[in-house]
Amino acid sequence: MCSIMKIILTTLPKEGSAISWVSPKYYYPDDAKYIPLGLLSLATNLPKRHEVKVLDPHSNNWSIERTIEEIESEKPDILGISVATFKAYPMVEVLKRTSVPYKVVGGPHATHNAEQILNQGADAVFVGQLTDLEFAEAIDSRPKGAIYCNTQINQIKFPDRNFIDVDSYFPKGNLFKSSKRMPMFSGVGCPHRCRFCDVQTRKVQRKIPSSMLEEMIYLKNMGAKSIHVYEDNFNTDENYLKEVCNEMDKRDFYSEWSGRGEAKMTLDTAKMLAKRGFKRIHVGIESLSDETLRWFRKAVNYSQIQKFCDTMNKTGIDLVGFLIVGAPTETEEDRKTMFTKIKELNIKYPLINILQPLPDTEYYRDLLREGVYKRDYWQEFIQNPTPDFIVPFPYGEKKWQEDADFVEGLTHEFEKWKKERGDN
Repeated sequence: MCSIMKIILTTLPKEGSAISWVSPKYYYPDDAKYIPLGLLSLATNLPKRHEVKVLDPHSNNWSIERTIEEIESEKPDILGISVATFKAYPMVEVLKRTSVPYKVVGGPHATHNAEQILNQGADAVFVGQLTDLEFAEAIDSRPKGAIYCNTQINQIKFPDRNFIDVDSYFPKGNLFKSSKRMPMFSGVGCPHRCRFCDVQTRKVQRKIPSSMLEEMIYLKNMGAKSIHVYEDNFNTDENYLKEVCNEMDKRDFYSEWSGRGEAKMTLDTAKMLAKRGFKRIHVGIESLSDETLRWFRKAVNYSQIQKFCDTMNKTGIDLVGFLIVGAPTETEEDRKTMFTKIKELNIKYPLINILQPLPDTEYYRDLLREGVYKRDYWQEFIQNPTPDFIVPFPYGEKKWQEDADFVEGLTHEFEKWKKERGDN
């Protein structure tokens, strides 16, 4: 009989993380909380005999010191850490300064950096976007080294939210009116290869529609008034969306819901979704210039974006449009016309980001290959994480300030437009 173990699964604190210039704080305030669905999924799929607790220093704004104190006070047998590359510094601090006998790391950072993480104090690194089954099966034997995972999404149970205080995660309503909006995953992976994107896998896995509905029903029963479907790109297969809607009809299920996808959808599909409560789509539009869309390697052009926005507006589906400024192909005319075009397209919630060369992206590799960067800054950081690291802006401080000022000006325009529309 295997022994009962105490397992702590944790996010990492914001303190000391690498600095992102991508998004203004307006869009992601300090009090924003994000349910750690990956950790909840791991906790749910572990053998029930173990004592499992989920900690969330990120959402609770804990310091590195407090995170370590909380872990030490629990005296766990196993510590599991979910890490994105931006949090390599707090990861190293937690690995180095906790006395847990067996420490494992997973998450996006583990995908390409297993050997470095092992050298920094981890006993094992679980590599792969979905690690639930391998983690659950290996936990009793406590393997060492890199464990390469191939969990299939339909093999795992959906996350049990009772490991956390769900009510504390309901958003306070920065951009959207719903105060009880809860997220879930319908799948992972995106088939596209955008130049700036660091998505972990191009292989798409989706939950079967019946499983997706089971989780939606579960969330509604927990008090969710709106359900947001996380996926790298949830609407690449309209036949799948049709199957989901058919499953909703079979179960007589109706709820407000939203999803994250691409700027492509037929009018029939949009009507089908809207009829079943779909209220909002979060879309990586990125640019309103054909030249820049080509440079980004987006799978659409501006006329297709216009058609997509028209379809959403006709069916009453609100648009959250992610746009990026700072591409080398961007012109002054593009900037002058951007907000006018946003209003014409009726992108109700434009989220303006500044282009940043993220690790493991083609854009960053291009900057190295072209000699814009003389050193591999991200690799140096990954090998020897330092607090508050920031990758240098590739086109100089003056250009950085111009981009930042432009985004701030657009944000003010957006606020005025919200007031004109009468939004909260």
